[in-house]
Amino acid sequence: MKGAGEQTKKSVLLEAALKVSPEDLERDLPLLAEEWGGFGFVEEGGEVRAIFYLSPGDRERFREDCRRYGWEEISFREIPEEDWSRTWRESFKPLRVSSRIWVCPPWERVETDPGEVEIIIDPGQAFGTGHHPTTALMLEALDRLFREETPGRVLDLGCGTGILAIAAAKLGAERVVALDIDPRACQAARENIQRNGVKVEVVSGRIEEIQADFELILANISAWELRALAPVLKERLCPGGRLFLSGFLAKEIAEMLEAYRDLGLISRQVRDEWGFLAFRK
Repeated sequence: MKGAGEQTKKSVLLEAALKVSPEDLERDLPLLAEEWGGFGFVEEGGEVRAIFYLSPGDRERFREDCRRYGWEEISFREIPEEDWSRTWRESFKPLRVSSRIWVCPPWERVETDPGEVEIIIDPGQAFGTGHHPTTALMLEALDRLFREETPGRVLDLGCGTGILAIAAAKLGAERVVALDIDPRACQAARENIQRNGVKVEVVSGRIEEIQADFELILANISAWELRALAPVLKERLCPGGRLFLSGFLAKEIAEMLEAYRDLGLISRQVRDEWGFLAFRK
Protein backbone atom coordinates (compact mmCIF):
# COMPACT_ATOMS: atom_id res chain seq x y z
CA MET A 1 0.00 0.00 0.00
CA LYS A 2 1.38 3.43 -0.98
CA GLY A 3 1.63 6.17 1.60
CA ALA A 4 0.10 9.60 1.27
CA GLY A 5 3.49 11.21 0.68
CA GLU A 6 4.18 8.97 -2.31
CA GLN A 7 0.77 9.72 -3.81
CA THR A 8 1.34 13.47 -3.40
CA LYS A 9 4.77 13.28 -5.01
CA LYS A 10 3.32 11.64 -8.08
CA SER A 11 0.50 14.14 -8.51
CA VAL A 12 2.35 17.43 -7.87
CA LEU A 13 4.65 19.47 -10.10
CA LEU A 14 7.04 22.12 -8.81
CA GLU A 15 6.90 25.40 -10.74
CA ALA A 16 10.18 27.32 -10.51
CA ALA A 17 10.15 30.95 -11.65
CA LEU A 18 13.32 33.03 -11.85
CA LYS A 19 13.95 36.59 -12.99
CA VAL A 20 16.59 36.97 -15.67
CA SER A 21 17.63 39.52 -18.28
CA PRO A 22 16.69 39.29 -21.98
CA GLU A 23 20.35 38.48 -22.67
CA ASP A 24 20.13 35.47 -20.32
CA LEU A 25 17.15 34.24 -22.33
CA GLU A 26 19.39 33.78 -25.35
CA ARG A 27 22.72 32.95 -23.67
CA ASP A 28 22.46 31.04 -20.39
CA LEU A 29 18.89 29.73 -20.11
CA PRO A 30 19.35 27.27 -23.00
CA LEU A 31 22.28 25.80 -21.07
CA LEU A 32 20.11 25.36 -17.98
CA ALA A 33 17.41 23.84 -20.19
CA GLU A 34 19.85 21.15 -21.34
CA GLU A 35 19.76 19.79 -17.77
CA TRP A 36 16.18 20.62 -16.79
CA GLY A 37 14.22 20.48 -20.02
CA GLY A 38 12.35 23.19 -21.91
CA PHE A 39 11.19 26.37 -20.22
CA GLY A 40 8.49 28.97 -20.75
CA PHE A 41 9.00 32.68 -20.29
CA VAL A 42 7.04 35.88 -19.80
CA GLU A 43 8.49 39.28 -20.68
CA GLU A 44 7.80 41.91 -18.02
CA GLY A 45 9.18 45.29 -18.99
CA GLY A 46 12.94 45.00 -19.15
CA GLU A 47 13.00 41.65 -17.35
CA VAL A 48 12.10 38.10 -18.22
CA ARG A 49 10.46 35.58 -15.91
CA ALA A 50 11.56 32.09 -16.90
CA ILE A 51 9.44 29.13 -15.75
CA PHE A 52 10.55 25.52 -15.36
CA TYR A 53 8.45 22.54 -14.24
CA LEU A 54 10.29 20.12 -11.96
CA SER A 55 9.73 17.19 -9.67
CA PRO A 56 9.19 18.37 -6.07
CA GLY A 57 12.43 16.72 -4.90
CA ASP A 58 14.56 18.71 -7.36
CA ARG A 59 14.20 22.09 -5.60
CA GLU A 60 17.67 22.38 -4.05
CA ARG A 61 19.58 20.92 -6.99
CA PHE A 62 17.80 23.34 -9.33
CA ARG A 63 18.62 26.25 -6.99
CA GLU A 64 22.30 25.26 -6.98
CA ASP A 65 22.41 25.11 -10.78
CA CYS A 66 20.85 28.59 -11.01
CA ARG A 67 23.46 30.01 -8.63
CA ARG A 68 26.19 28.98 -11.09
CA TYR A 69 24.75 31.59 -13.47
CA GLY A 70 24.24 34.19 -10.75
CA TRP A 71 20.48 33.76 -10.42
CA GLU A 72 19.45 33.98 -6.78
CA GLU A 73 15.86 35.27 -7.02
CA ILE A 74 13.83 32.10 -7.51
CA SER A 75 10.29 31.38 -6.38
CA PHE A 76 8.83 27.89 -6.11
CA ARG A 77 5.20 26.85 -6.18
CA GLU A 78 3.74 23.38 -5.95
CA ILE A 79 0.82 22.83 -8.31
CA PRO A 80 -1.34 19.72 -8.70
CA GLU A 81 -0.56 18.11 -12.04
CA GLU A 82 -4.24 17.94 -12.87
CA ASP A 83 -4.57 21.72 -12.33
CA TRP A 84 -1.62 22.31 -14.66
CA SER A 85 -3.26 20.15 -17.32
CA ARG A 86 -6.59 21.92 -16.84
CA THR A 87 -4.93 25.30 -17.41
CA TRP A 88 -3.61 24.05 -20.75
CA ARG A 89 -7.05 22.81 -21.75
CA GLU A 90 -8.69 26.15 -20.96
CA SER A 91 -6.12 28.21 -22.88
CA PHE A 92 -5.45 25.97 -25.89
CA LYS A 93 -8.15 26.31 -28.58
CA PRO A 94 -8.15 25.30 -32.28
CA LEU A 95 -6.10 27.74 -34.31
CA ARG A 96 -5.95 28.31 -38.06
CA VAL A 97 -2.26 29.06 -38.60
CA SER A 98 -2.20 29.39 -42.38
CA SER A 99 -4.54 29.05 -45.35
CA ARG A 100 -4.59 25.25 -44.97
CA ILE A 101 -3.04 24.37 -41.58
CA TRP A 102 -5.09 24.01 -38.40
CA VAL A 103 -3.58 23.24 -34.98
CA CYS A 104 -6.04 21.60 -32.58
CA PRO A 105 -5.89 20.00 -29.14
CA PRO A 106 -7.19 16.41 -28.85
CA TRP A 107 -10.16 17.61 -26.82
CA GLU A 108 -11.46 20.14 -29.39
CA ARG A 109 -11.25 19.23 -33.07
CA VAL A 110 -12.46 21.03 -36.20
CA GLU A 111 -13.96 19.83 -39.47
CA THR A 112 -11.43 20.57 -42.18
CA ASP A 113 -12.17 21.18 -45.85
CA PRO A 114 -10.49 19.14 -48.61
CA GLY A 115 -6.85 20.15 -48.90
CA GLU A 116 -6.62 21.45 -45.32
CA VAL A 117 -4.30 19.88 -42.76
CA GLU A 118 -5.23 19.33 -39.10
CA ILE A 119 -2.34 18.92 -36.65
CA ILE A 120 -3.42 17.48 -33.29
CA ILE A 121 -1.17 18.63 -30.45
CA ASP A 122 -1.26 17.94 -26.72
CA PRO A 123 1.68 20.01 -25.48
CA GLY A 124 2.40 18.15 -22.24
CA GLN A 125 5.56 19.82 -20.87
CA ALA A 126 7.00 20.78 -24.26
CA PHE A 127 7.03 23.94 -26.38
CA GLY A 128 5.04 24.28 -29.58
CA THR A 129 1.30 24.80 -30.09
CA GLY A 130 1.33 27.26 -32.98
CA HIS A 131 0.15 30.15 -30.82
CA HIS A 132 3.62 31.67 -30.37
CA PRO A 133 4.75 33.88 -33.29
CA THR A 134 7.91 31.84 -33.90
CA THR A 135 5.98 28.57 -34.35
CA ALA A 136 3.33 30.28 -36.48
CA LEU A 137 5.99 31.80 -38.76
CA MET A 138 7.59 28.39 -39.26
CA LEU A 139 4.25 26.71 -40.06
CA GLU A 140 3.31 29.43 -42.53
CA ALA A 141 6.68 29.05 -44.26
CA LEU A 142 6.18 25.27 -44.44
CA ASP A 143 2.77 25.75 -46.03
CA ARG A 144 4.22 28.07 -48.68
CA LEU A 145 7.19 25.82 -49.43
CA PHE A 146 5.20 22.61 -49.84
CA ARG A 147 2.91 24.32 -52.34
CA GLU A 148 5.96 24.86 -54.57
CA GLU A 149 8.04 21.73 -53.93
CA THR A 150 8.23 18.73 -51.60
CA PRO A 151 11.51 18.29 -49.68
CA GLY A 152 12.23 14.59 -49.26
CA ARG A 153 14.33 14.68 -46.08
CA VAL A 154 13.39 17.06 -43.26
CA LEU A 155 15.01 17.66 -39.86
CA ASP A 156 13.11 19.40 -37.04
CA LEU A 157 15.82 20.53 -34.61
CA GLY A 158 14.57 21.25 -31.08
CA CYS A 159 11.27 19.60 -31.96
CA GLY A 160 9.38 20.27 -28.70
CA THR A 161 5.88 18.88 -29.19
CA GLY A 162 6.82 17.71 -32.68
CA ILE A 163 4.45 20.18 -34.31
CA LEU A 164 6.77 21.19 -37.18
CA ALA A 165 7.84 17.61 -37.88
CA ILE A 166 4.20 16.50 -37.97
CA ALA A 167 3.33 19.37 -40.31
CA ALA A 168 6.15 18.41 -42.69
CA ALA A 169 5.05 14.77 -42.68
CA LYS A 170 1.39 15.66 -43.31
CA LEU A 171 2.37 18.03 -46.12
CA GLY A 172 4.19 15.21 -47.91
CA ALA A 173 7.84 14.89 -46.82
CA GLU A 174 9.19 11.36 -47.33
CA ARG A 175 11.49 11.20 -44.29
CA VAL A 176 11.18 13.41 -41.21
CA VAL A 177 13.50 13.36 -38.17
CA ALA A 178 12.46 15.15 -34.95
CA LEU A 179 15.44 15.89 -32.69
CA ASP A 180 15.54 17.27 -29.15
CA ILE A 181 17.91 17.14 -26.17
CA ASP A 182 15.00 17.08 -23.70
CA PRO A 183 13.65 13.54 -23.12
CA ARG A 184 10.28 14.99 -22.05
CA ALA A 185 9.97 16.82 -25.35
CA CYS A 186 10.83 13.62 -27.23
CA GLN A 187 8.13 11.76 -25.33
CA ALA A 188 5.57 14.50 -26.06
CA ALA A 189 6.59 14.43 -29.74
CA ARG A 190 6.18 10.63 -29.93
CA GLU A 191 2.70 10.83 -28.42
CA ASN A 192 1.64 13.61 -30.80
CA ILE A 193 3.06 11.77 -33.80
CA GLN A 194 0.97 8.76 -32.84
CA ARG A 195 -2.13 10.96 -32.48
CA ASN A 196 -1.62 12.27 -36.00
CA GLY A 197 -0.93 8.91 -37.61
CA VAL A 198 2.24 10.03 -39.40
CA LYS A 199 5.70 8.50 -39.72
CA VAL A 200 8.38 10.58 -37.98
CA GLU A 201 11.62 9.36 -36.45
CA VAL A 202 12.17 10.88 -32.98
CA VAL A 203 15.77 11.13 -31.76
CA SER A 204 16.92 12.24 -28.30
CA GLY A 205 20.32 13.85 -28.66
CA ARG A 206 22.33 16.49 -30.51
CA ILE A 207 22.57 17.34 -34.18
CA GLU A 208 26.29 16.53 -34.14
CA GLU A 209 25.28 12.90 -33.61
CA ILE A 210 23.12 12.83 -36.76
CA GLN A 211 25.12 11.53 -39.72
CA ALA A 212 22.83 12.55 -42.58
CA ASP A 213 22.04 15.55 -44.72
CA PHE A 214 18.65 17.12 -45.25
CA GLU A 215 16.80 19.06 -47.93
CA LEU A 216 15.03 21.12 -45.26
CA ILE A 217 16.13 21.92 -41.70
CA LEU A 218 13.74 23.61 -39.26
CA ALA A 219 15.33 25.21 -36.19
CA ASN A 220 13.01 27.13 -33.86
CA ILE A 221 15.46 27.54 -30.96
CA SER A 222 17.27 30.39 -29.21
CA ALA A 223 19.62 32.85 -30.89
CA TRP A 224 22.47 31.61 -28.70
CA GLU A 225 21.97 28.05 -29.93
CA LEU A 226 21.54 29.10 -33.56
CA ARG A 227 24.84 30.99 -33.49
CA ALA A 228 26.64 28.07 -31.83
CA LEU A 229 25.17 25.49 -34.21
CA ALA A 230 25.63 27.47 -37.43
CA PRO A 231 28.61 25.39 -38.72
CA VAL A 232 26.93 22.02 -38.18
CA LEU A 233 23.56 23.21 -39.49
CA LYS A 234 25.17 24.37 -42.72
CA GLU A 235 27.10 21.09 -42.95
CA ARG A 236 23.93 18.99 -42.55
CA LEU A 237 22.11 20.98 -45.24
CA CYS A 238 22.44 19.36 -48.67
CA PRO A 239 23.24 21.49 -51.76
CA GLY A 240 20.12 23.39 -52.74
CA GLY A 241 18.57 22.67 -49.34
CA ARG A 242 16.60 25.19 -47.30
CA LEU A 243 17.11 26.27 -43.70
CA PHE A 244 14.25 27.88 -41.72
CA LEU A 245 15.28 29.68 -38.52
CA SER A 246 13.19 31.25 -35.77
CA GLY A 247 13.19 31.58 -31.98
CA PHE A 248 15.20 34.82 -31.92
CA LEU A 249 14.21 38.44 -31.42
CA ALA A 250 13.98 40.89 -34.31
CA LYS A 251 16.91 42.85 -32.88
CA GLU A 252 19.06 39.72 -33.28
CA ILE A 253 18.44 39.31 -37.01
CA ALA A 254 21.72 41.03 -37.90
CA GLU A 255 23.61 38.46 -35.79
CA MET A 256 21.79 35.61 -37.52
CA LEU A 257 22.58 37.04 -40.96
CA GLU A 258 26.24 37.25 -40.03
CA ALA A 259 26.33 33.67 -38.68
CA TYR A 260 24.74 32.32 -41.88
CA ARG A 261 26.23 34.82 -44.35
CA ASP A 262 27.55 32.09 -46.69
CA LEU A 263 23.97 30.89 -47.38
CA GLY A 264 21.54 32.67 -49.66
CA LEU A 265 18.81 34.61 -47.85
CA ILE A 266 15.40 33.95 -49.41
CA SER A 267 12.98 35.28 -46.78
CA ARG A 268 12.98 37.60 -43.76
CA GLN A 269 9.96 38.31 -41.54
CA VAL A 270 9.19 39.93 -38.18
CA ARG A 271 6.10 39.42 -36.04
CA ASP A 272 5.56 40.81 -32.52
CA GLU A 273 9.30 41.41 -31.99
CA TRP A 274 10.20 37.88 -33.14
CA GLY A 275 12.17 37.11 -36.28
CA PHE A 276 12.14 34.45 -39.02
CA LEU A 277 14.78 33.83 -41.67
CA ALA A 278 14.89 31.35 -44.56
CA PHE A 279 18.11 30.47 -46.37
CA ARG A 280 19.10 28.27 -49.31
CA LYS A 281 22.45 26.54 -49.73
